[in-house]
Amino acid sequence: MKARYEQERGHEVDDASDIAIRLRVLAGEIYNMETTLDWTRRQLFAATATGEHLDALAAQRGITRRPATKSHGKVAFRLAETLNYAVPIPRGSVVATDEAVPVRFVTVEDGEIPQATYSAEVAVEAEEEGQRGNILVNAATVPVSVPAPVVAVGNYSLITGGSDGESDNSLRSRILASYTALPNGVNAAYYRALALSVDGVANAGVVERTDGYGTATVYVCGLREAVSDEVLGQVNALLSENDCVGAMVTAAHATLQAVNLNLSVKRLSGYAAADVREAIRDAFSDYLESLQMGSGFRLSVLGKFLLDTGCIESYQFDSTMQDINGSGSRCFVPGAMSIGVTG
Repeated sequence: MKARYEQERGHEVDDASDIAIRLRVLAGEIYNMETTLDWTRRQLFAATATGEHLDALAAQRGITRRPATKSHGKVAFRLAETLNYAVPIPRGSVVATDEAVPVRFVTVEDGEIPQATYSAEVAVEAEEEGQRGNILVNAATVPVSVPAPVVAVGNYSLITGGSDGESDNSLRSRILASYTALPNGVNAAYYRALALSVDGVANAGVVERTDGYGTATVYVCGLREAVSDEVLGQVNALLSENDCVGAMVTAAHATLQAVNLNLSVKRLSGYAAADVREAIRDAFSDYLESLQMGSGFRLSVLGKFLLDTGCIESYQFDSTMQDINGSGSRCFVPGAMSIGVTG
C-alpha cells in the first residue's frame, strides 16, 4: 500500500510521517476485515464451521451435539472381618483411583454389607463427565468418604460409559453424512434415523434382508457400550410403529469391536509428552465416534485427526495397525492404546 502510494505521489514517504502512520493503520484494519470475512464465510458451511455455528447447522438437520457423560459401574466395599450387624453404605460415599490426579466416584444408591458378610457391591458413577472416568478393573482402590468399618474398596469390573462432549470433527461427520443418504420413509437411512432418535442410542447400522426379502435388522449401541434391554425395546417399538407395509424391521444389539492404537509420534516443541498422549487419545476416540456403523476404519483418515491436534509434527503407525472394513452390525470402540512420544 505504501509503495503504491509513493508511486502515485511521485516521491518517497518517510516512515515517521503522518501519512505513513495512517497507511499502516489502514492496512491493519483492511487485513482484520478480510480475516473476519473469511472466518464468517467458513462458518456458513458444515465442512468448515466450528463451535456454536456448527451446532446451528446441525440443528437444521435435526442433529444435536452429544453431551459429555459420566462413567458408571460398581465398586465393592470390604470389611476386615465379618460383623454381627449390617453395615450401611449411604448414597454419596466417595472412592477414588490411586493417581496423581485421582478420578473420584460416588455411590448413586444406598447399599449395605449384610450381617456376617465381608463385602458388597454398590452402583457408582464418576463425579465428573469425561473419558477419564473409564477405568480398568481394580483401579478405584482408595476409600475417601466411606463408613468407618470399611477398610478397602475396589471395582471387580470395568467402569465405563464416560465420554467427553462430542468434538467438532465428530459432529461435522454426522452432519455431512445426513446429506449423502436422505431418509425417504423406506430406506436404510430412514430406519437408522429412527433408531438414533431414541435416548441412549449413539450409533446405529442397518443390514438388509437378514431374514429374507422385505426384512432388515437395525443394530444399535450406546457410546462405547451396549444399550440396555429397555432402550432396545424402545427402538423395536418405534420401528414397529413406523415401518412400511410389507416390511419387517427389528432392532438388535450391535457387536462392539475394540480397535487398538499402537503408534509413535514426534511432538512439536513446547508440548509435554503427557499432554501429547492425552491429545492423541482424544483424537483417536473422536475418530472412532465419528464413524457410522458400516463405515470402515481407515488409517489415512485417523492420521488427519492426529495432525489436527496441532501438537505433533509426524506419526508412525505400528505394523500391527491395518485398515478394517466396516459392517452394519459392528461398532468400533477404543481398545488398548500404546503411544510413544519423541522429540
